[in-house]
Amino acid sequence: MSSPAVTNYVDAAIANLRRHNFMRTPEELPEAMRDPSIEAWDDWVGWKPIESTVTGGDLDALEQETGLAYPPLYREFLQYRHFVNLTEVGVRFEPHLCGEWRDTLRQAYFESWPRERILDAGLIPFGADTFMDPGSVCFDTRRRVADGDCPVVFWDHEWMGTDKEIRPLFSNSRKMFECLERMASADLNFIYHDESEDAALLPRKQELLAQFLAIDPAGAGGEAREYWTGWGVAPMT
Repeated sequence: MSSPAVTNYVDAAIANLRRHNFMRTPEELPEAMRDPSIEAWDDWVGWKPIESTVTGGDLDALEQETGLAYPPLYREFLQYRHFVNLTEVGVRFEPHLCGEWRDTLRQAYFESWPRERILDAGLIPFGADTFMDPGSVCFDTRRRVADGDCPVVFWDHEWMGTDKEIRPLFSNSRKMFECLERMASADLNFIYHDESEDAALLPRKQELLAQFLAIDPAGAGGEAREYWTGWGVAPMT
């Protein structure tokens, strides 16, 4: 049985995509994930999440390949639903298509970025930052806690060899899922704001950002606060 931290986030993210009519993709889809009830737009076809086919043995095998153990909640995440995408804001997880998910993760582990900077350094890549996108969001297994969880960081290839190469995002995966659920439930991108947007939205964004940071006071609201408040919204105090 999956943790509410995982299921609440995934369910909220998919509900958000449905509300905004974002359940289409130009990519090839497994037949089981096609949704004919969603009208196609040119080459964009409808998709639907389905129950994950991933087993504990599958994940054990990948952990053996990488030499690194997944945080327990991430294992539950991979075993909950198959999906194309979950968000356009915050953390974009690698596509999790049935029949293809394993190859997708292997590419992220062994081909997308220099192994010596990622896996060999104790980082497990699992997605991308939606604001900058010059690297990978990773679990930092060098700083495990008692339950096997670990911090979530952003690895930035543009800053390799500097103190900005690895930057914090969340204190652990549980707080990440809880923060991302708040983001998916808001129906408003409260992380980003610029002069082209309605100024009347800013107070609500500030309020929501403060709530987001408070969920993870040691991570998003602590050592990663500069990152999350650097996109045009200052939280209400």
